[in-house]
Amino acid sequence: MNGSRSRMALLLGKARLEMARQGQSLLEQKRDALLREFYREVPLVFASYAELDRSAAAARLALVEAEVRLGDVVVSAAAALPPDREEGVDLLPLTVLGVPVPAVAPRDLVRTPDRRRRALAASGPALELAALRFEEELTIAIRQATMEARVRRLAREIRRTRSRVNALRTRIVPRLEDETRAIELALEQRERDDRFRLKRVKTRRAARVARAPLG
Repeated sequence: MNGSRSRMALLLGKARLEMARQGQSLLEQKRDALLREFYREVPLVFASYAELDRSAAAARLALVEAEVRLGDVVVSAAAALPPDREEGVDLLPLTVLGVPVPAVAPRDLVRTPDRRRRALAASGPALELAALRFEEELTIAIRQATMEARVRRLAREIRRTRSRVNALRTRIVPRLEDETRAIELALEQRERDDRFRLKRVKTRRAARVARAPLG
């Protein structure tokens, strides 16, 4: 490898090393931002678990009361009625720090009594209350599932980003540093060899001049 090619290799090596260091820094910033978002979301998920538990307990209690007041047959028949329309959810395109996460448009799935296709006088307030509580539970469950999916997606991206940071920090950057340092040492040794050869050439030339006859 000649001198010009060695210096070009050194410049390229330094450029790759700088890019790797910048990439590591950016990934570390992304990892830290993801962690902050993750730790912000986790308490909300746990709170939604508690809210869902309370709503589910209220729905079960309302169902038991309806069965006691109206009987299992009436409640089962009311539950078997088809809905007036299919209830759906709308997915929203959402990213958190560049990470696509599932999101459901906020929606209240609680229906009015007339949309349940039952005459209020025939069903009774106990049955309507049970339906109301279960629809509230469904609304909370969808919201909670969305939050949990978002936290899981963040956790997965944190693991991926942390793995990439570790690869850069422990393997790629040290290898590039070693390669760059090896080229620097080779260039330094070449410069020392060149100076030594130049010194020998000057010494021999001076010796020949000293031995040459005068006149």
